[in-house]
Amino acid sequence: MLGCTSASSTITTPTWEQLVTELGEHTQEPFRLSHAKTRLFGSSAPTLTFYRDNSSWCPYCQRVWLQLEEKQIPYEVEKINMNCYGKKPDWYLEMIPSGLLPAVKLGERVIPESLDIMMILEQSFPQHKSLLPSESSPEKKAYVSILLKQERRLLGAWLSCLRGGMWGSMNSFSKALDDANTSLMKFGGPYFLGQEFSLVDAVYAPFLERIAASSPYWVGVQVRGTDRWPALNAWFDAMDTRPAYQAMKSDDFTITHTLEPQIGKCRLLPEGAAYRAKIDGKDGSWSLPLKPETTAWGYDDGTGVGNAKQEAAKSLINNHEAIVKFAMRAFVNFEDSTAASVDEGFRIVSHALLTGVENVRESSLNLSKDVALAAAYLRDRVGVPRDLTYPAARQLRAHLQWLVKSLGSDL
Repeated sequence: MLGCTSASSTITTPTWEQLVTELGEHTQEPFRLSHAKTRLFGSSAPTLTFYRDNSSWCPYCQRVWLQLEEKQIPYEVEKINMNCYGKKPDWYLEMIPSGLLPAVKLGERVIPESLDIMMILEQSFPQHKSLLPSESSPEKKAYVSILLKQERRLLGAWLSCLRGGMWGSMNSFSKALDDANTSLMKFGGPYFLGQEFSLVDAVYAPFLERIAASSPYWVGVQVRGTDRWPALNAWFDAMDTRPAYQAMKSDDFTITHTLEPQIGKCRLLPEGAAYRAKIDGKDGSWSLPLKPETTAWGYDDGTGVGNAKQEAAKSLINNHEAIVKFAMRAFVNFEDSTAASVDEGFRIVSHALLTGVENVRESSLNLSKDVALAAAYLRDRVGVPRDLTYPAARQLRAHLQWLVKSLGSDL
């Protein structure tokens, strides 16, 4: 039988109702783009339906999503499983027999394939800001197709490098990054067609984001933050200033831990060991107090300033029943007392996020070590941007790690 909550901890651990009071006027969770079902941008009704993946992990969905946000085309969202994460509903397969994502329904027309969708959206909404060069910029207009072909070559080189394909795949990958860096300089940057964000940037963004996170993790090739590719660094910095991109981009942990089901097994080279330890929290990077860190996502000072701790606490408090139920998947079999102990452990984490771990009484941590199993299960499945912004996700992972370690577990 798994351990139960002790009497002393019951006295000192706040209830969920008390935690709501601790939140005070900040009980309303911040707007999260990944949760939005409609985006009207001041219009009275959506113009189209956007079919994308449930967890904001699909790169092809992301490029269309970014275009919709940048152009501010009113849309509604229908979320569908990716093939690698579950069966698609029959009605979707009837509409799109291949089952592929994304898709857009515009009037009576259903459009699959991300690049086709993007081109049709540019043609169908001329009243919205164009993301393609005008006829007055023939050189840029002609260069679009070259850049789109280059993006496919970069994608292929990256996948070959990660999965250990042909001999020389590392050199081919570096050369593809060199080419992208050179292309970014052609019109002066920081974007691919110069100073203005374009459809080309929307196409490149999802895979450059995944390249920057996965390459140092698996094969030890740092892309963002290295002197070899300064124009790419400037592009990442420019993209980070765009609210739409900030709202949908993911973090290194989420990307590296969700990529293999999508692309297959990746090789772990010793050159990536230190970065893997950092991203996976094995080098103390998840230990409190958090230290400043720079990853492919960008810079986070670790202090939680900007309401990152409050965002994590709000999400846990407002959704505690579903989150506890989700975390119980860590157990094959369990008794009600175990679920009650896990519930208490998550209340302790919420309290620590709001008041500081130093204000949690030691007696309140008199829980079974089995609670650590549920806490570690949740810690390793916090997704960005699906669940939280990265600074908030980092805080939640670290506070769950604190609970795990406080219970004497090495998980």
